[in-house]
Amino acid sequence: MTDEELTERVAQVRAHGSDDARTEVKSAAGGLPKSLWETVSAFANTDGGTIILGLDEREGFAPAEGFDADRIMDALVAGLQQDPKVRPVQEGAYRIERAVVDGAPVVVLEVDSLREYPGAHLPCHVVARGVAQGSYKRVDDQDRRLTTYEIYMLQTSRQPQGTDRAVVPGAALEDLSPELVQRMLARLRATGSHALDGLAGDDVRGALRRLGALDVDDAPTLAGFLCLATYPQQRLSKLTVDVAVHPETTKSHRGDVRFVDRRTCDGHLPVAVEDAVNAVARHLGRSRRVEGMAGVDVLEIPEEVLREAITNAVTHRDYSRDALGRQVAVDVYPDRVEVISPGGFYGTRTAQNVGEGRSDSRNPDLARLLTLVPRADGAGVLCENQGSGVPRMIAAMRDSGLPAPDYSGSDLGQVVVRLSRFGLLDEKVAAWLDTLPGAPFSSREKAALALARRDGHVSVTDLRGTLGHDSDDARQLLAALAKRGSLAGLGDGPYVVAPGDQEAVPGYTSPGDASHPAAVDREAEEAGTPRVTGVRAEVLSLLDADQPRTVHDLAQQTGKTPGTLRPVLRKLVADGHAVATAPPTSRRRAYLRAGGMT
Repeated sequence: MTDEELTERVAQVRAHGSDDARTEVKSAAGGLPKSLWETVSAFANTDGGTIILGLDEREGFAPAEGFDADRIMDALVAGLQQDPKVRPVQEGAYRIERAVVDGAPVVVLEVDSLREYPGAHLPCHVVARGVAQGSYKRVDDQDRRLTTYEIYMLQTSRQPQGTDRAVVPGAALEDLSPELVQRMLARLRATGSHALDGLAGDDVRGALRRLGALDVDDAPTLAGFLCLATYPQQRLSKLTVDVAVHPETTKSHRGDVRFVDRRTCDGHLPVAVEDAVNAVARHLGRSRRVEGMAGVDVLEIPEEVLREAITNAVTHRDYSRDALGRQVAVDVYPDRVEVISPGGFYGTRTAQNVGEGRSDSRNPDLARLLTLVPRADGAGVLCENQGSGVPRMIAAMRDSGLPAPDYSGSDLGQVVVRLSRFGLLDEKVAAWLDTLPGAPFSSREKAALALARRDGHVSVTDLRGTLGHDSDDARQLLAALAKRGSLAGLGDGPYVVAPGDQEAVPGYTSPGDASHPAAVDREAEEAGTPRVTGVRAEVLSLLDADQPRTVHDLAQQTGKTPGTLRPVLRKLVADGHAVATAPPTSRRRAYLRAGGMT
């Protein structure tokens, strides 16, 4: 950990007045606290974190009196090497170092998430208490003991348990739909696959055994039953997709109106997924776009994103005995759609790396069958099983001016993907884009221009935060739009829609208006103060004349560290563009845009 990163972590807990999900601070003035190993276990089993020893939370995270850094270093090394207090002790996953905060020594222990280490035997647990009582997870600023199910999820997260190959009790070959089976086999032969080589054309049983739909005794497996049975819920009643439409942005506990609509989507998986997509789509907005000579109705959340999210849920969920009573849930709220599947991420997948495009499958036979069974509407198959689904979802959301799918609500027991509603590109915006100089535009250019129309301006920060663009790509995109006459601005922004269509832009200010950035620059030059450009211009655009913003607020908005922003803010204050609300040493120091700048 660099000095700048440590300074940022300490400033963050001081500002919040408490620890958080990724940082734990302990005084350790009397020696290594026993609770430290619970925190190590919690960080290792969830998303990793940093433990800072030598600061006293009761004193505002000031240096702890009586802290002995040498003694703590020795105890940590012993607890992670000679006499392990937690297991597993994964090589490279724990890093101990000395540092200095406010001139006083501290010891920093960084703990990686062991879920990203393929060879780690999870869960990480406190040795003295055993796996059942000594395994923890991090929830906000607390270390909580894992449930029996969460321990099972971690123990089985490295290799398939064969649940999709298990025989469905009481099921028989006659339960499978002959039509579905024939359609699947015909499609497989048409692709040129060698999966059925050596089998007679009428050897259906042999084909289904080879594909994992039947076991050696010709009994349907879970994978085969879910994909090919006429009605799987005859024996697996809870394995459905439950679509619920809520009137408010949280689940209502009122007795009068709990749901606007609710649909239990059953049948074999291709039918259930398609029904769920249609049930959600009925409650989403649509817009009309012109593509070429034809008009196309487009959902506010792209249909392929909904289908991929629900398909992933039924494909990669946990089908073990403890989870068979849980459905895949799809909750539709006024501002988002959430898809929730039983079982946490499988393998080395986490909420942070799920979009990297690697394929880890908890249910390999089920995933394979879903690449073969035709969709209910005949338009291909549900699943590709190549790890490309989430990257495609991200691209489709961003092309619609929507944030990328959000997996941050997931935990060890379930995967939650949140899809935001209200894209930028509705019918009115599409028509407006056609009037701008430089048209036609790419999907990313359209989203940038739509942001400028909606907010009155757009910057590199906006494109990074809202659409997930890399900063360099965002700069190139904005510069290209400015060169084509669609936007007006410089550097990192802010940019505004070029003069000529002011009426179409809420909050638009022309370069001649006093509040436009260019006018601010001219005013500054006339007053003898330096012109604001680059990062300073980006920060200045985020400051408000009435609402103070701290350096941490600005760091979150810009994606830059507080250490990077502090000299920028000092310069803005010195040049008269910004006003500090407290002395430099104050923890309450925040910043306002100088009067007359709004």
